[in-house]
Amino acid sequence: MFELAILLLVAKKPMYGYEITKKLRKESIVQIANGSIYPILRRMTNNRWLTSYQEDHEGRSRKYYIVTEEGKEILNKRLEHYQNLYLFLISLKEGETSG
Repeated sequence: MFELAILLLVAKKPMYGYEITKKLRKESIVQIANGSIYPILRRMTNNRWLTSYQEDHEGRSRKYYIVTEEGKEILNKRLEHYQNLYLFLISLKEGETSG
């Protein structure tokens, strides 16, 4: 779940870890503890879904993450999967399943 949310955020613009955490906390029902984002970002980078670059900001170096082409493919596949799952659950709720 975190991975999909991160891919959606970073697909819009490059973001650094703390910025991603703040955005997730502000606009989502998903809660993430301080520092928990970094192992996820590392895993996503190792999977080649994200890449990163360093940039200085007010005397500090920040690592910004951007989505790779492979990350975009994963994002689209997962979004499609969740959309299909959502439609299936709605159909169950409304009693519109076949069989």
